Amino acid sequence: MILGIKHGLSDCIGGYMAVWQFRPLNPNENSGASTVDDNFAVEERTDVEILVRETLQNPLDARARPDDKVKVSYRIVEVDTSDSRFCRSLFQEAWLSHAQSGQLLDGKLPQRSRFLIIEDFGTTGLEGAYDDSSVDGPSENWNAFWFREGEGAKQARSNGGAGQGKITLYLASTVRSVFALTQRHSDRKALLFGCSRFRRNYRIGNSKDRWAKEARWGSVENPSHLAEPVTESTLIEAVKQELKLARGNEAGTSFIVPLPQADLSEALIHKAVVNEFFFAICRGRLEVTVGDVVLNQSTIVAHAKQLGGDARSSALYREFLRLAAARTGQAPLAKAKPDWTKKLEASVFTEGELGRLKDAFELGEPVVVEFPLGIKSKAGKSLATTFQVFLQQDQELEKSEELFVRQDLAIDGEKKLKNVKAVMPVMALTFIDDLNLSEFLVCAEEPTHRTWNAQRPKVKANYVSPGAALTAVRNAASKLVQLLAPTGKRDETALSLYFADPTQLERVKKGESGGAPREERPGKDLLVDVPPAKPKPVSLKPRSDGFLVQATTSQDSKFVPLECAVQVAYATVQGDSFKLWDAADFWLNDEKRFPVELVDVDSLHRDGNELRFVLADASSSVTLRGFDAHRQLDIKLKYKEAADEADIAAD
Repeated sequence: MILGIKHGLSDCIGGYMAVWQFRPLNPNENSGASTVDDNFAVEERTDVEILVRETLQNPLDARARPDDKVKVSYRIVEVDTSDSRFCRSLFQEAWLSHAQSGQLLDGKLPQRSRFLIIEDFGTTGLEGAYDDSSVDGPSENWNAFWFREGEGAKQARSNGGAGQGKITLYLASTVRSVFALTQRHSDRKALLFGCSRFRRNYRIGNSKDRWAKEARWGSVENPSHLAEPVTESTLIEAVKQELKLARGNEAGTSFIVPLPQADLSEALIHKAVVNEFFFAICRGRLEVTVGDVVLNQSTIVAHAKQLGGDARSSALYREFLRLAAARTGQAPLAKAKPDWTKKLEASVFTEGELGRLKDAFELGEPVVVEFPLGIKSKAGKSLATTFQVFLQQDQELEKSEELFVRQDLAIDGEKKLKNVKAVMPVMALTFIDDLNLSEFLVCAEEPTHRTWNAQRPKVKANYVSPGAALTAVRNAASKLVQLLAPTGKRDETALSLYFADPTQLERVKKGESGGAPREERPGKDLLVDVPPAKPKPVSLKPRSDGFLVQATTSQDSKFVPLECAVQVAYATVQGDSFKLWDAADFWLNDEKRFPVELVDVDSLHRDGNELRFVLADASSSVTLRGFDAHRQLDIKLKYKEAADEADIAAD
């Protein structure tokens, strides 16, 4: 028994027990940490927003029929850990042992376990072979999700294609685990499967065996055989009942994320859905339920208004997007001639079209223009594609706002209007729904799907001169604004009555008369005494085979106990050495190989390549030895005042 979870024959659900499959690495396999996580460390977006973006994009890609509405629900449910049959099936003793050694689980399981449930309907489910992981192809979604990294199985109409977005589901779980019940559209089979993704390969205790980063949960325990899903209906129905899944016999997938991050709430999911998929919901292509709240074509505007200052777009721009969504299937006001990519000028439109465009734009009415764009594949095939630009100017706007939308996905990192000078702020939408152009742009997208990059390997490998086509799409809206709108000019003297010119030199008179010559001199320099730097309360000193961490204190300050964390890794030629550290390099849990000398130190804890401890007073020190003296050792030290002492000092 580990962490208070009992296991035995009574844990079988309906006489059937799912099993974990852990795979030891052979001596020839590379090991290390996954770099995919870093692709989704987007500072401009929260973890919840990134999760929502990826988990809605995938079902939109997998809709059963092109014009079907996709429905997705998000719920957080909670069960008693010790009473839950599903929890006992997941948190088996073998998993707990590996999770603790591989740094997935730090401490005990909670008494009550939370689960994030994401269910989609109107989709195909995870199609393809589930008994042969070597099968590839555009419809092999099962293998792409569970057995591929950096590869997708998506087609041209897909909103994403990097094959990396699924990592966001794992990152949403504090134990980096995901389970899924999928009801397939093709064969009506129900499959239940799961996986834990460790941060890196790991070892258990002092054993030299290295374990693979993926541990899979299903019907096969032997790591020499392919991990396959549970198909036994008794277990599947029990999971549905316990977690209150809405999954009946309708095709689609129910994702189950155990122990989600503490800051992941239904309120934050609701806000993210409104901000990320306002346009897709306005088009009637998507309906999302968060808890008991339904976001659809009829309710989305009201819910966006309720966000107030948390809404990413202004109310005026949201209304512009709503009207644009209603007009996406209608005829444009004008169609540009094919040579517009050379220079967007008056001649690319007929005289009548240009007149109508300028009149409507000047009156503040929305205008829609269709742009043709030719692209050429490396296979020699020339493709004629189109996209639309929606424009409207409004003097009530504080600043111009714009958005690029490829089918149902907002590419919100692309910004071009900021460089356009116009008398009034402008609202713009560049909308791409053409299959061939969408496929081209998918290849050019960064893994986060927020920006395009003509240097992405996939687009360079498949298309001729991708940079020119990408530039045309990016700049069409801004060039159209420059053609239709009068250019704004800056008045350099507008505020001259209120502000002095800081470049003017000080003038002083010489002599007694008013007509005496003047001398110009600069103003007086202001000298500021810079205070000396405050000494750090702890020092780090490298040794030939290790390091010394020592408390320091100045005469006029009292030492406060410090919580310290030291992370170590052998230096690498390229990349982050700490992220590339592997258990095969060294394992600090091996106390014989890495002896430590302690002086007045509390709470020492060894964890892979990290050492944590508390420096109790001014004489405290920690010395760690045992590293290869012929290799450069990178050392990272972090420290903070111990919480209790900080409270005492505050009192």
